[in-house]
Amino acid sequence: MIDREVGFTALETIVAAGIVALLLATLAGGMLRESTSFQNAAIADALATAAREEVRIAADAVKYDGSTLAPNSIATMLPMPAGSPLSAELSLSTQALLGGGISVRVRASAVNAGVLLDRDATLVVERRMPPPGSSVIDPTLVEAPFGAP
Repeated sequence: MIDREVGFTALETIVAAGIVALLLATLAGGMLRESTSFQNAAIADALATAAREEVRIAADAVKYDGSTLAPNSIATMLPMPAGSPLSAELSLSTQALLGGGISVRVRASAVNAGVLLDRDATLVVERRMPPPGSSVIDPTLVEAPFGAP
């Protein structure tokens, strides 16, 4: 070895170790972002499923004449595919439509890693029905009495 090249092997080793450390840090950061993205996708799916299920139940409750649903919010736990259940909030709201129908909306929301995730589901009940077991008399025409104008 030449005397003036003695320090270069130590310098080359330090630079190579720095490059490897930088690559490993980049790889670990990418894996962390992908893991968070995968978690958020699983949470969004669980929220969307819960909102769809609850809006069907709410629409069934409001489809009869005389029934009403007040806006409401509840805290609940949603099952997750892996890991512990997810703490979420379900919110119900209804809106009367011009044609006599009712729009029913359920929003499911949860916080993951400081990020608020929410999903909505909406159903429209276009025509309300009489309650089960009730009797409805169909309108009929009655003839005018004699001498009526």
